[in-house]
Formats: sequence, C-alpha cells, structure tokens
Amino acid sequence: MRQYLFLLYLTLIPFLALAKNDNFIKSASIIANIIEIDAKGNLLAKGNVKIYHNDNILKAQEIFYQRDLDTLSVKGPLSLLDSSGSETKAESANFKNGLQQAILDEARVILKNQLEITAEKLNYAVNQNSDFSRVTATSCKTCENETPFWLIKAKKISHDKKLKIIYFYDASLEILGFPAFYTPYISIPDPSAKRAIGFLAPELLSNSRLDFGVKLPFFIPLDVDKDVTITTFLTSQTNTIETRYRQAFSKGNLILDSALTRDTLGDNQFRGYLSIDGEFNLENGYILNYTVERVSDSAYLGDYGYSARNELSSGLTYSKVQQDRFFETSLGVIQSLYAADKDNLTLTTNYYYDQTFGQITIPGSLSFNSELVGSWRKGSEDIVGRDTARFANQVAWSNSMISKWGIEYGSGLNLNQDIFVAVDDSRLNDLEVLNSIGANTYLRLPLISKSDKATHLVEPLAQIAWGERKKAIVYVDESENTEFDMGNLFSISRYSASDQFETGLHGAYGLRYNYHTNTNITGGEFSFGQVVRLAEEPGFTNSSGLGEKKSDIFLAAQLFLPYASYVSFQGLIDNKFHTKKTDFKAGFKYKAIFLDTNYSFLQADIEEHRLNPIEEWTLKTGYEINDNWQLGSNLRYDEIESHLAMLGAGLSYQNQCVVVNLEMDRRYSQEGTSPPTTNFSFAISLKGFSTGSTGNRTKKSCK
Repeated sequence: MRQYLFLLYLTLIPFLALAKNDNFIKSASIIANIIEIDAKGNLLAKGNVKIYHNDNILKAQEIFYQRDLDTLSVKGPLSLLDSSGSETKAESANFKNGLQQAILDEARVILKNQLEITAEKLNYAVNQNSDFSRVTATSCKTCENETPFWLIKAKKISHDKKLKIIYFYDASLEILGFPAFYTPYISIPDPSAKRAIGFLAPELLSNSRLDFGVKLPFFIPLDVDKDVTITTFLTSQTNTIETRYRQAFSKGNLILDSALTRDTLGDNQFRGYLSIDGEFNLENGYILNYTVERVSDSAYLGDYGYSARNELSSGLTYSKVQQDRFFETSLGVIQSLYAADKDNLTLTTNYYYDQTFGQITIPGSLSFNSELVGSWRKGSEDIVGRDTARFANQVAWSNSMISKWGIEYGSGLNLNQDIFVAVDDSRLNDLEVLNSIGANTYLRLPLISKSDKATHLVEPLAQIAWGERKKAIVYVDESENTEFDMGNLFSISRYSASDQFETGLHGAYGLRYNYHTNTNITGGEFSFGQVVRLAEEPGFTNSSGLGEKKSDIFLAAQLFLPYASYVSFQGLIDNKFHTKKTDFKAGFKYKAIFLDTNYSFLQADIEEHRLNPIEEWTLKTGYEINDNWQLGSNLRYDEIESHLAMLGAGLSYQNQCVVVNLEMDRRYSQEGTSPPTTNFSFAISLKGFSTGSTGNRTKKSCK
C-alpha cells in the first residue's frame, strides 16, 4: 500500500487565512495513507494515522477534523501516548482543544508502564483530572481468559494529575478472582509519584512470645526534605507504635527510630526504645556524627527482634580527613544489656590525630600520631569501678627501595610515649609514663612467571626487628585481643594498640603465592608466616599465637573455580599441628542453586575473657524454582553445645504485579535477657500501589 506524508502546515495554507481557531492545525503533523481536505477546511485521514502534537502521539485507523467546531473524531483501535509516558488505548474518541481533552469509549490506560486501568468511558484531560466510569485496575499482565492475581473493580476512578493521586469510588479488591476487600473510597499515588501519603504494604507476624499479629505502616511526607513512617503492631500480647522520622539537610541528615509498647511480657506497663543517628558536614571539611540509643529494659530489643546486640552505645564523633592527615575525637556511653551488667554504664572518650609529612632532608616517609583513650565506669569499687586513661604519641619513619635485581628492601623506626592514668584499682600505679623504641628491616623478592594460559607470582618475605620498653604493670584493655595475620607480619610491634609494646629481638618470615588464569575463571592464593624471637613475649594471649619463641604458623589459602565456586581457609597452627583459630568458607552458584558455608573455631582463653571455646557452622542456601519462585534457608549450628543456634527459611514469589514473602526463623540463643524465640512473617505487596520505582511490568509470553 502506498503511503503519503502530508504536513498540515503545507496542506492547509489556502484555508489558514480563513481559520479562526486553528492552533491545533498549525502545531500538528499528520502521517496517513490517505488524507482528504474539503472546501470547508475539514480534514479526513485514513489508514495508519499518526498525529504528532505538543509531545503527544496519537495513532488510529481514521480521524475526522471538523474545522468550524475544532473537534477531532477518532475511530480505533487508537493509542495516545502523552508527555508523561502514560499510554491510553480505546475503540473511539472525540477530542477538542487539540489533544488536551477527550471522551474515549472502551478505554485502556497504562500509567508509566505499571498500572493498567480499563474503563467503559473515559473523560480525558491533559494535566487535569481524568474520570473513568465502570473501571477495573491492575498491574498484572495476563493472557487471554486468564485471571490476574489482583484486580480492583470500581464504579468510578478519578485521576488527579497535578496531585498525582488516583481516587477509587465503590471499589472492591479481588485476589485470584475472589472478592477480598471492599471500600466505598480509597486513594493511591499514581506510579509517577515519588512520595505520597498513605499505607504501605502490611506484614503478618507470628512470634512465640508475642503471638500472632499484624504490622501496618503509614507513610507521611512532611516536606520535600522530611518524612515520617508510623507503624502499628498489634497482637493479643502487645500494642506497639513504631516511628521512623527522616530528614535531609543541605549538609547532613537525621534518622530517628523509636517504639512504644504496652504488653503482657513483663512487669513494666510501658516498654520502648529510642535510636537517633545523624551526620552533619561542618565548615572546613569537618564531619559531626551523633548516635543516641536507649531502651527500657534489657530484653526488649530481643523480644521484638529490633536488634541482636548485647550492648547499646551513644555518643558524638567529630572528624576530618585530608590528603596527608586524619583527625577524630569522640565521646560515648556504653550500656550493657546482660542481666548482671544492665545497670552499669561506661563513659568513653577517644582522640586520634595522624599526619604524614613530605620529604624534608631524609628519604622515606615520616609520620606523627597522637591519641587519647579513656573510660569511666559507674561506681568506685576497687578494680570493678576502675577508671582509666591513656595518652600516647608516636613518631614513625619508614623507607623502601627496589634493587636492580628486583629485591624490595626497607626499614622503619618507631618512637612512642604512653602516659597511663588509673583510678580505683589498687593493683596499678595512679600514673605511669612509658617510652618505647622499635626498628625493623625487611626484604621481599617477587618472582613472576607468565604463560599463554596463566600467571604465577611467588614472593618470599623476611624481616628482623627490635623493640624496647621498660617493664611496668599497666592495665590492658585495648590490645588484649590481638590478631596475627599477614597484615602485621612485618610490624615492629604486633599489639593492636600501644598500651603494650613488643620488646626484644624478633624476626619474621613468610611466603605469598598467587595464581590466576588469563581468563580469570580459576585462580588461587596461598600465604603463610611465622614470627621467631629470642625470648617469650608474655603480653600476648595464648589465642594470639604470638607469645612463644616460635609463634604459631599463620596459614591462608583461597581457591576460585568455575560456577562462582570458591574455597578459603585461614587460621593459626601450633608446632603440634593443633589449631587455635580457624575460619573456613566455601560456596558455589550453579544455575538455579547457590550455597555458602562457613566454619569458625576459637579456643577458650581466660586472658581474652572467653571461658569456653567457640565452634560453629553457618550455612546459607538458595534455589530459584523458576522465574517467579525462590526458596532460601540459613542455619547456625553450635558444635560446642551440639545444637542449633539459629534456623531460618524463606519462600518468595514475584511477578510483574505482586511480591509475596514468607519467612520463618528460630533463635535458640539468648539476646540480652530475652529468651529463645520463634518468628513467622508473611508480607504481600501489590505493585502499582506504592510510590517509587517498582520496575516496568515484566514481559510475559502467551502461547
């Protein structure tokens, strides 16, 4: 079939001089198989008609423009795509005022490719209210004679495009064809709205302590920069109101979470918690962070599943990061949730400054850092009520070079001064000043081998170091849990803080090996290291593996295989091949199945306040049953107690119009003073109701 392109501003030149109301004709362009214009200026277009007008596109089979009435009659099936991205389809329509207003029969509107509204009649108006009569609405895309998962039937719908709200009158909700809910009036935000007042998706919950109930959140946008979500949580055992307030500032943000409860679980008539987190970017690059956490009793967070922590912390942090320096100071309060310590509060303060200086007269890098660490406990009992502070300064120098044979060698020097203050501890001096000095030198020899298939890297490592500090009895709070790994193999002192300092002559050696194929599909890493010294270092705990003349051997290995599978191990092994610390991980993802597992072991150590060993397995699995269904599970097993610590499972379903989540978990351990608990939750979200991006409707193939 031959097509002719007619641009109206060329075709209607003889008639424009006589036109009185021709804004639509002047600004519209028409493409059609046949276009006819009579002597009165009326226009008839037939066959694959397309009209382009003010960012609107109209497609139809036939149109008739009556010039004296300035009306456009359209025979369909027709399609109108407006500037907002919404598409309207109908069998016939009558337009006036250009394409700004219309009456459409058998109309179907798809808003932002998400919510589909079908009506017997539509009064359409651009940027104004559009009214639908005898309506159905859904975001489900279905095949012929197929029932959508959810559908709203209403006598009338009004779409306010300015407020971006859709109003339903005499509306009923059907789930899989069965009536589920009726309301004489309801409103929802249209898909183009970013934030709107209204209810969010409810969640059904069952808890072994709280019984069966429902959570119903209600969202209120207070302004463009602030909003609040109020959630009611109701069961036969509790009435709870949860509140989340968010506000964005030009140079910061604020988030407030709180809950107020009246339940039958304890003696307290009212229970609750408060959490405030915020950040402000101040002048000259300084950042202020603040946190406030309070709770009515030690069991509350565990009873309601708000947190798995056993302590709360509140405080202020003031910091600044620059290219050559870092500064941070903080003040905080720590509250324990354990039954024996629930009335004890610890006040902490920290100050830290670190600066690196450029080259002046000597090669290498010169840095200075200073820190203040203090804690004040409630009460003044001897030892139990000990208050402490440590003020430390360090000057560090380091330098490294690479020889023409590829050997990297370097050295370093540390000068420390630590001032200790202790109150309410008869075992310690009130004031102790300790000066420390340490130096090291090291060698590295990286060897690389490349082939067409893979690259190998082998790097032997060696160091010799020395340190000196006078012996004194001081409190050790910060470095009692020192770790040994490849990261501190070449350190002058391997303590995690300068409240202790590694002394005497000591050396270290190790090896790194790296392998990967050129396609990066498979590869692996291996490393080991050991420290040797002339005398034992009693400050290190037995679990650290560093106290003996010959330290435990640190081993680490990783192996990467096809199908996103991996195996990794790291741990400490003593001279009898007994392990003190072990961390083993493995996992894979093959087609629709994935698995991640982790085994960890940590021996008992009184010096680290660990009376019993820790040994446990964690396992996380998932299976994609098909494009819509997903199954997942997780568990944590305590090898020492020989029972599960946590067990959970979940089933989810998602298609283009609905998200369904069913979850179950059982906590066998105690959190704070909250006993073990079993939880069930069920949530269903109907896409097209909520604001924000829910993604376009997924394509569905119909056979």
